[in-house]
Amino acid sequence: MWTRALLKANAKTVLRRSYGRVFLACLVTAVLTGGLNINYNFGSTSADPAVDFFYTVGSALPGGDVAALILGTAAVMLGILAAVLLFILGLLVALLFVPAVQVGEARYLLRNRGEDPGFGTLFSAFGNGQYWNVVGVMFWMNLRVFLWSLLLLIPGIIKSYQYRFVPYLLAENPALDAARALEISTAMTDGEKLNIWVLDLSFFGWHLLGTLLFGLGGLFVAPYTHATEAELYSALRAKAIASGAVTEAELAGPSLYD
Repeated sequence: MWTRALLKANAKTVLRRSYGRVFLACLVTAVLTGGLNINYNFGSTSADPAVDFFYTVGSALPGGDVAALILGTAAVMLGILAAVLLFILGLLVALLFVPAVQVGEARYLLRNRGEDPGFGTLFSAFGNGQYWNVVGVMFWMNLRVFLWSLLLLIPGIIKSYQYRFVPYLLAENPALDAARALEISTAMTDGEKLNIWVLDLSFFGWHLLGTLLFGLGGLFVAPYTHATEAELYSALRAKAIASGAVTEAELAGPSLYD
């Protein structure tokens, strides 16, 4: 039976010998997945600098306002095109890149419990022969959470807790299909979701402290919370194996990263 105190104590033990590299791994993951949110305000600027620039240039050309209107319209159209292209690029990154990095981070955290994983472990999902399966399972998981969230906020939150360990399961066995990965995670969190929520809530003070220094403080808290989650997964993994919900061989997987 796991307790919050036990998980956190284990996480601290792991971090005493590996805080630096776990910090770096969490930082790189945050940067690559968009989890790094630092806000700066350097003063007000024009909302449409490109339009202002082209309007100024156009006003100086023969035709005055007409040239300015044409160039200003062109600037708006270019801006819209750039926004569409950036949206498509962001969508592709969110669907094809971010999930693989998240699974790689989970594998890094699991391996770090007992060894010194190479930094390349963060990107191991891209070269394991099961990349498209990993991406597909993560997409299906996120889609289900999103659809449940459309009903009401609470069902979406419950589903997010229910499927919380899918990245860790894929980290151990990237060949798991979506149905089985969701089934195992559901079994692992059955009767534990409230306890997991309380565990998350216990980090509130740390997260509040992490908002200091323009949000940079959160970077130093992340290794602690992530290492604790890896301990939680390991505890619930053992429970699931003991109950027969999954086997050790199934989690070892037919296709390994290394």
